Amino acid sequence: MRKLLEVEIFDEHRSVTKERSRNYEDVIVVNHPAQISLKKLAPSQSKVVILKTSGEVELFTSLDQTISTQTPLSLEEFPEINLLSRTFSDQIKDRSLQISFQDDNGRQLSQIQLKLTVVRVCLDVDADRDGAIEEDNPHKADWQWGINGHGAVLLVNSDRDLVYSDEQNDGKESLIKGLLDLKDFSFMIVRKAGLRVLPSGYELYLSVSKDTANRIRIYDELDRDGYELIGPGRTRAKIRDTDRDIILAIEGLSYADFDFDGIVEITLSLVKDQKTLYSDRVIFKVAPWMMTPNTLSPITVFVSRLSKGVNKEFIEELRKVVGKANAQLDIIPFEFHQDDRWMQDEIEIGYTQAPGHLMYVVFDSPRDRGLIDFPKRKLLGIDFGYVTRKSRYSATKLDSFGNLEVSPPVTVKGVHYRFGRLIFGGTRKEIISEPRRMLKVLRDFLYAQKIQAPFEIFSDWLSVGHIDEFMTFVPTPTSKGFKLLLASPNQFYNILKRLREQGHDQVLLRQGKRFSNSSADISLSDILDDEKLTDHNHRFQEYINWNREILKQELDLSEDDIIELPALFEDDRDGRAETFSPNMVNMIVLKQHLGIPKPFGPKIDNQCQFEAYVKGVLEPLGLVCHFIDDWEPYFLGRGEIHCGTNTRRQPFTQKWWEVEPAFL
Repeated sequence: MRKLLEVEIFDEHRSVTKERSRNYEDVIVVNHPAQISLKKLAPSQSKVVILKTSGEVELFTSLDQTISTQTPLSLEEFPEINLLSRTFSDQIKDRSLQISFQDDNGRQLSQIQLKLTVVRVCLDVDADRDGAIEEDNPHKADWQWGINGHGAVLLVNSDRDLVYSDEQNDGKESLIKGLLDLKDFSFMIVRKAGLRVLPSGYELYLSVSKDTANRIRIYDELDRDGYELIGPGRTRAKIRDTDRDIILAIEGLSYADFDFDGIVEITLSLVKDQKTLYSDRVIFKVAPWMMTPNTLSPITVFVSRLSKGVNKEFIEELRKVVGKANAQLDIIPFEFHQDDRWMQDEIEIGYTQAPGHLMYVVFDSPRDRGLIDFPKRKLLGIDFGYVTRKSRYSATKLDSFGNLEVSPPVTVKGVHYRFGRLIFGGTRKEIISEPRRMLKVLRDFLYAQKIQAPFEIFSDWLSVGHIDEFMTFVPTPTSKGFKLLLASPNQFYNILKRLREQGHDQVLLRQGKRFSNSSADISLSDILDDEKLTDHNHRFQEYINWNREILKQELDLSEDDIIELPALFEDDRDGRAETFSPNMVNMIVLKQHLGIPKPFGPKIDNQCQFEAYVKGVLEPLGLVCHFIDDWEPYFLGRGEIHCGTNTRRQPFTQKWWEVEPAFL
């Protein structure tokens, strides 16, 4: 509570009557009590105090008891008083408080006249997250999760609301570009009523910390120029004089990260002579970047059109699957990818959301090959934002986003992860002699978003190093709503051994396909008789099993929640694994439609036994298997369908701020 008249100390040696009568003036804020210490103001001989008010001013004790005026009061019983005004002034000094001190004989020892001007000032936000800014919400300076929680939400304004040439777009805008830009902002209202101009010497300031200033921009929406009040390098701004509410627009510049928890604190202060007389505070939380799991419906699938028609037939087959899923296929021309086919490795398409507004946001990986300009030149636009993280260290294969996935929603030991959990691949130093790990700047960013509770598994056993080489999720009509699919050398060998027992030793795998200078044909018996290949795959299966246990633990999965798909790997001479034949688990999931790499497995009666097995375990779950030949455009480059595509999906229907995450 603010204290008034702190500077007055009565001088016992003053004897001139007029010097014992002092006049002061001050400004107080509507509905914010101020305190006066009568004991400090009173001459030493004072026993009685008489209080007199003019205009709408209430007096009460520290115990909220109303104090009567014009009645002698014992100074000992009333050493201090609180005063409050519930209405704002329409004129300067339109109300007053007179304080008279008397001795035991009723002789006046001193009199103080305090002239008051009352202003209505507060800083308001959408604290209840309903899309409207309410007045003076008691929870505006706090942030709490849940559908009945409170605290305002701030978007990172990372989309592009005007179309620029590349030279014009420097990403350093310091002014509002127009109505399209405003929809990406959150808003605050400085409520100031009554006097258009504050009394002389009084000013209103908006302020933030230096760190916060680097992470936001605040604009006066009604300023014709639209230039920022607060932003990088500018922590404080004077609020213009007006007798009307002032709408301020605020945009986020940074997502949460290792050095920023996403909480933004903004203060409005009434200041005189550099001294803060009153302050009001609001809190925003920056909306996190979120990923969408395979269980959400697809909207658009992106794929590069490679030169010389390398993937022309693949695209047409993919188009059929995309159409059946009621999605659209966006075929990216050469100018945006320079024959870089690995769409999944370059980007991850997620979203961010505030009350009343949702923005898709592409997370650009640091791999920076032929697709380096694709996200900015092709995706960045209206309601499609961009975020990336750079490091002084060189990126490895583990920094591509085939190494980043998100599970469907799960409940683990009673804890609900309603937006799933982020999963990325790392290393095991006790196994890998030259370990690779996802860059710290990427891991820090993912962990800082919090709402999807990331965890790390082991992918460094793969030459490519991506978790999508051995796992994916598919939607199912089961209690959990999904199944985890895992690549399985054991299942691969089981099928071959069964066929050998049936007398099919010489049936061919990869029949009719070619490597660059040789046929890829290989017989079933050649595979089963290759002891080194068997030993390598026994080791690779152990790595998958290790991940299996981590996934079961972190996602609370049972064995019934897991389906194994046959897969075989070969050693790359560095101890890591490369796929032996097209890897079916590296599929694209579009609702119930699965675009699966055609495995070119052993055929019996013109039926691929790997395809038959996969259909047998997946189609009873309502899934539709579409096997697509990706041998030349993707498999020979050590990738598959998932690696070569990217999918924008519908967001979650539940809002992230409505949950109460017990894991935070």
